[in-house]
Formats: sequence, structure tokens, C-alpha cells
Amino acid sequence: MDRMTPEPRTFREMVEADLRRAARAIIKVQDELDFQFRIATRQGDYAIAVTMPNDPHERSAMLRRVGTFMAWKQALAFSMAVELVEPDAIYCVGISPHERHGCLARITRAPKPWTKENFGAVEWMPEASIDPVIAELLPVHPRPMTPKEVAAADKWFGTKGKFPAIHIATGEVRGL
Repeated sequence: MDRMTPEPRTFREMVEADLRRAARAIIKVQDELDFQFRIATRQGDYAIAVTMPNDPHERSAMLRRVGTFMAWKQALAFSMAVELVEPDAIYCVGISPHERHGCLARITRAPKPWTKENFGAVEWMPEASIDPVIAELLPVHPRPMTPKEVAAADKWFGTKGKFPAIHIATGEVRGL
């Protein structure tokens, strides 16, 4: 998928741009894509790629960990790009305090290697289709973090974490 031209200016356009970026990542790696989070904070945007466990309980726990990271960084908004099975598509959702957007692009898996032609047009989904669990990851109000929460977030998203948080503007693995 091509980049957006001109550059995105609205939150909705940012969600589409993140969908397109995820599609380009699939083309580049020629494999499945981990969950891709882009988290907007006052210190700049962070990117986190997370391999989600298959077990529903463990998947829920991992989403809570991402939510804790967002609370720690006092996230202003975020997007999450994932591959769906049904429909076979790349999906991106964007959540801010005032906006919720979801879009997808269907994938045709043959022929391989995948190219931009394997991805359909961007389709916008109704806000009601956004899973409330995902929307609730964005912290509504800043809250103090317990030392246990900070240590756990560092374990997962810190500089030596399993899924280190990357400051997008600098490319640095900053973590906490």
C-alpha cells in the first residue's frame, strides 16, 4: 500500500496512515504482523510491537500491560494495527478522548510474494464495531503508578524489555 499524500492532518487520517504502514510492513516481512501500537504522548509518539498470546486470558493480560504503559506515559491517543482472520484483512483502530475510528483493508493471500496489489481499498468501520476493551486501554485520567506497575511495565516495554517502546521521532529505545 502506498503512503498517504498529502501527509495526514486529522486523527482519522493518522489511523489510515497507520493502517497503510502496517500493510507495508506485511509486504516487507512477507509474514504475519504482530500487534502494532502507536502511542501519542506529550513526550512524542512511541511504537510498540507486541506478539499476542493465543490464550484469551494471557492476551487480556498483555493488553492490560499495554494499558499500564499508556497510563505511565499519560497517553493522549493511540492506534493499534492488527491482522484479522475474518475477514482476512489488516485492521487499524484509533482511540482518542474525543474520536474513535476503525478501518480495514482486505488481503488477498495469493499470489505471493505479497505486494500492494494484494490489499483492497480502505474501508471505514462504524464506531460501534470497535471493541470496548481496546477503547478502554486509553487512560481517561492521569493516575499515580505503583512501584509494582512501574517494574512490570519496565519488564515488558523498558530498554531491556521483551517488547521495548521506541520513541518514534528519535528511534531510541527509551522504555520508561
